[in-house]
Amino acid sequence: MVPTVYIYLGAIVLLMSLGRIVWRHSPKSTDWALIVAFIRLDFPPDQRILAQRVAAGLAEIVGMKIKQLRPEHTIKEIAGWADDHIRTQDLMKIFLIAFQVECDENTTFRTLVEKISAHQRAEPPTANNKD
Repeated sequence: MVPTVYIYLGAIVLLMSLGRIVWRHSPKSTDWALIVAFIRLDFPPDQRILAQRVAAGLAEIVGMKIKQLRPEHTIKEIAGWADDHIRTQDLMKIFLIAFQVECDENTTFRTLVEKISAHQRAEPPTANNKD
């Protein structure tokens, strides 16, 4: 009787181990905000969070090449990092729609963050804009 219990116990442990291997959890998504946190050091305190948010958004487009990002990089250079081809004009449209700021292909990342920051300070907060 006792050996039968050990066999059942062994079978349960084996099935539980195999179950964990077969039904693994899906891989976690990339935390872009953490990856681009280094950019905060290049900006004044009132622009650090904004610079990190913009860089995290760009990271979703260009991938891990975002680690090269410095404030003096232009939008054209950043668009060139994307694995999937993205036109500079498309990136500029994204900034216009998302942040209501106009820029050209020679606009640096620092200038872009400064424009967005100035625009956000100028517009009054609304119910939809809690940031």
